[in-house]
Amino acid sequence: MLLADLGADVVKLEEPGHGDESRQLAPPFVGDESALFLAVNRNKRSVTVDLKDAPVQQAIRALVPSFDVLIENFRPGVMDRLGLGPARLRRVNPGLVYCSISAFDAGTRNGDKPGYDVMISGLCGLMSMTGEPDGPPIRPGANVVDMTSGLNAAIGILAALRARERTGRGQHVRISLMDAALAMMGQAMTITLNTGQTPVRRRVDDLVAQTVPYGTYEAADGQYVNLAVPNQKLWLAFCAAIGRPELLDDPRFSSNSERVKHRAAMRDILSAHFRTAPRDVWLERLQAAGVPAGPVRDMSELLKDPDVTESNMVVEVTHATQGRVALPGIPIRLSDTPGSVRRAPPTLGQHGSGPAGLAALQAELERRPATEKNKKPSKENKIRGL
Repeated sequence: MLLADLGADVVKLEEPGHGDESRQLAPPFVGDESALFLAVNRNKRSVTVDLKDAPVQQAIRALVPSFDVLIENFRPGVMDRLGLGPARLRRVNPGLVYCSISAFDAGTRNGDKPGYDVMISGLCGLMSMTGEPDGPPIRPGANVVDMTSGLNAAIGILAALRARERTGRGQHVRISLMDAALAMMGQAMTITLNTGQTPVRRRVDDLVAQTVPYGTYEAADGQYVNLAVPNQKLWLAFCAAIGRPELLDDPRFSSNSERVKHRAAMRDILSAHFRTAPRDVWLERLQAAGVPAGPVRDMSELLKDPDVTESNMVVEVTHATQGRVALPGIPIRLSDTPGSVRRAPPTLGQHGSGPAGLAALQAELERRPATEKNKKPSKENKIRGL
């Protein structure tokens, strides 16, 4: 979707009958489409094919010279068995950038095993650090492992396309959810690798081990304030803003190192103090003093914020069956070649099915100016992604 947002012509190949499992994976639904599917499938076309069908495999191989990028999300080895593996397709099109996304890297002992976001969130240590120390491990509210893997895939594909401009050759980009999760846990890994300490879950009002105060505090109205006081200058401003200048004279809090040593005492003082006024009172005082602070908002409150809509982070599209559908906007802003939302998420098979659908797609592509393979592409060339 990110590549499509930035101009790529993306064709999504789906299984006939039910398509991408996220279409019906879980409620809530918008009409008969899952909100999960709608959230990440804009700007794509949908063609239904049975990849086990020999004529379909042949039609895909015939299409490959017209495409710059192929992305697949099967377990390692599946595409090879279908006759659509990277080595074979790159013989057909040496400039093809072939991206494989799997749960585990193909070179590891678990390389051929399936995996989902929640499973990898536990394996990588993320859940061991998320939640309250006296409670169970908690999976983050967003699919951060999935999304990070997708970001890594987009970055890897763009880097491979840039390299192709110099060499004329494509390459195989391999992304795994586990690798993405491990990289995301880089700070925690570095701590354990080099100190032997194992990061653990922390109280919500004591979220960062290296900085105090840094966390979430409940206000008098039951709402929450997030704040970060990472240096001495902000500590001075913070104490003045909350009306507790005497904390500056307390030797336990004279520096960040001392505050870290006495974090429990700091937590008790601030937890009690923040309960003496409503959330918005604290936010007004802290923000006026230049102290980084913000509310903990749910989605309904967030979407009332003019900054969200005025930044074009909410867009509307016309869906083929559901009418007007609101979606998240594009987070990457380019001054000369901005991205755009051109297509609503497709209905299943909206743009064709079977070998005939692939043949029609090939005919359409042949009518377009062909992307020059093995040459530096012009600025006008579009990336075509299958």
